[in-house]
Amino acid sequence: MSILQHPPSPSAACLLAEHCIAPALQELYTAALEVAPAEATQRAVYHCNRAACSLRLARHAEVVTDCSHALELDPTYGKALMRRAAAYEALDDLEHALLDFDKAVELDAGNSAAGAAAARLRPVVEERREKLKDEMLGKLKELGNTVLGKFGMSLDNFKAEKDPATGSYSIKFGQ
Repeated sequence: MSILQHPPSPSAACLLAEHCIAPALQELYTAALEVAPAEATQRAVYHCNRAACSLRLARHAEVVTDCSHALELDPTYGKALMRRAAAYEALDDLEHALLDFDKAVELDAGNSAAGAAAARLRPVVEERREKLKDEMLGKLKELGNTVLGKFGMSLDNFKAEKDPATGSYSIKFGQ
């Protein structure tokens, strides 16, 4: 009798409350994946349920990998999106977490957990983007000043003025 005739039930993930059961379930889902045909639709469920075990064990990189495999097989698999988003968040990859939460909301507008998580992460991601942008501009200015300094100039000698009519910028030099 093969594992495909009696694969682990999707409700087996509910047993994850017992931390010691998660590794055993993980092995069962791995065995199911080893014998399941490549075209079997159940493979996405096996990957996602194995990811649930990994999430319970705080193996977040494994969760991302398994959920990504599940989503390759079924791009509309909401549970896989939610689990991968939770793993990304635990790994502090908030941009990818936000993308997954947004996709989960796009697939199911009634997913209040995904909507709340996206609303919570959006300002944090925007703040990080702004901070990174400011840091990059500071480094670019420092590089420009290093090059221009050899000619007795600085980026402070140049002023960008926006033309309100066209929206284009003109650069003016002044000392």
